[in-house]
Amino acid sequence: MKKLLQIGLLSLTTFWCESIQASEQWIQRANFGGAARHRCTGFSIGNKGYIGGGHINSGVSVYHEDYWQYDPSSDSWTQIADFGGGKRYHSTAFTIDGVGYVGMGEDDNDTYHNDFYRYIPQYNIWQPIANYPGNPRRGATSFVIDGWGYVGTGQSDFGYEDDFYRYNPDDDQWYVITNFLGEARSSAVGFSHNNKGYVGTGHIWGDDTKDFYEYDPFTNSWSQKADVGPINRQDATGFVLNGYGYIGTGNDVDGELNFEDFWRYDFENDTWTQIEDFNGQGRRYMVSFTIDNIAYAGTGTDGTNLRDFWMFNPLLGNEEIENIEINLYPNPASSYIEISGIKNTVSAQIRTLSGQKIWEGELSPNSRINLEEWPTGSYILTAYSELSNTQLIRRFSKQ
Repeated sequence: MKKLLQIGLLSLTTFWCESIQASEQWIQRANFGGAARHRCTGFSIGNKGYIGGGHINSGVSVYHEDYWQYDPSSDSWTQIADFGGGKRYHSTAFTIDGVGYVGMGEDDNDTYHNDFYRYIPQYNIWQPIANYPGNPRRGATSFVIDGWGYVGTGQSDFGYEDDFYRYNPDDDQWYVITNFLGEARSSAVGFSHNNKGYVGTGHIWGDDTKDFYEYDPFTNSWSQKADVGPINRQDATGFVLNGYGYIGTGNDVDGELNFEDFWRYDFENDTWTQIEDFNGQGRRYMVSFTIDNIAYAGTGTDGTNLRDFWMFNPLLGNEEIENIEINLYPNPASSYIEISGIKNTVSAQIRTLSGQKIWEGELSPNSRINLEEWPTGSYILTAYSELSNTQLIRRFSKQ
């Protein structure tokens, strides 16, 4: 496990560790560009995120086919082409080689679908691909392993499903794999890490659940892993960042409790650790995606449809903090910063507090970074040493 070393904001030549407040892990960003909604779909391609579809079912029902692109560098939303399959909610999505794939879901006529479309951002177009071979459904989950898209579970006209298929974009074909090991379900969370897939939580017959499973494509088999925290949940969201899995929010089977807690999964040790709660109100059907090791999440409902949108950066938290002495000066700075005390060359990035990356390179034992063209404000320097398996985080300001 990497050690997280966090350096405080001081103006002396030598700096001692001082933790950044954990509340800074979740930072609110510009509201989703479309109308408030839930059961929408999200994915990311390169340095952009995408959210669309969904519905409102309180009072008058409204169904959506619009999709929006999020640019974290400008914290702005731009509407793109409407979804190729029309109005749709509770679809599933994945990304392979710079192309987004969205499919299935339920439409405004209460009809389930098994169609799939790919979104090509360079041309802003949706193109149909081969239909999903299983029953038409909504609430399926998906993940990607080695250039294949894996899709399964969900709710169909025949009840909850446990079948799984994988999609090969090279020949536009779906291939059946071993059925999901857990109980058939919908609204589960799925993600992948280190060439394995993971699926957990969700809505099962008459209940919700906290179980969690790993899929190994080399043996085409599922195995049960540690439960996601102590309580059952459905309609949660999840993602992978910096080698850890995250699952949070959602609600209970009766729809009376909307959760705001978040849990971090250690793949190596098969353990879950509760972390800082989501900073927005508790909700279900929140959608999320990741860009450059930062997660973005928003929309959903707590009885009221929502369009707020948040950035999550676990490196801004204060877990696993150790003291370290380092030279970085001046701080605050005006035209440059100098860094010394590093024994070996390390890779580094500098980002704004909103997550925009503005510098990337290597730091040697005596380095100077020119800040003359940078806007005033606070910045986060993150450096990683392969030799010591250590990650350092340093916050500084430019006047």
